[in-house]
Amino acid sequence: METMREYLERAGFTGIQFIDKENSEEIIRSWNFGEGVEKAVFSAYIKATKPR
Repeated sequence: METMREYLERAGFTGIQFIDKENSEEIIRSWNFGEGVEKAVFSAYIKATKPR
């Protein structure tokens, strides 16, 4: 399984950063996917550059 970082790198992005959102757990819990899912995934901002 390909990670998000690998997917972005393959698409040509560089300087990839994942920045956790402060309220990540609250966001994930609001999805109602089940108890504890916020411990397995997180909500984040993704910052990257795609050279020309």
